Amino acid sequence: MIDDLIRRKYGSKVIRNRKPLSQEIKKAIVTLTLGLALITVVLSIVFLLNTSNSAQKGYVHSQLILQNEELDNINKELKMKVMEARSMLHLEETNQVEEMLKPENTRLIED
Repeated sequence: MIDDLIRRKYGSKVIRNRKPLSQEIKKAIVTLTLGLALITVVLSIVFLLNTSNSAQKGYVHSQLILQNEELDNINKELKMKVMEARSMLHLEETNQVEEMLKPENTRLIED
């Protein structure tokens, strides 16, 4: 690196030898090209990761929606079974009403 830098002292300043403009331009083009390539690669990786995460979340969301619909159907069926079990017709069919004891003292309260 010392060979590359030829130093001349002019007072307190140190001056480097300048390279030709064509070399500076080539170096700048290479640096910019590598920089753009690196930015493109990084942005592509970020895009792919973001896209795959979105797809995965969409799939999980759709699976949860299907599971929710199934559970809603099961809930409706169970509610119907409970309503049937509580209905008077069902109680009369199973003879549970006849097995109940009748109250000894009945009082009617009127408003």
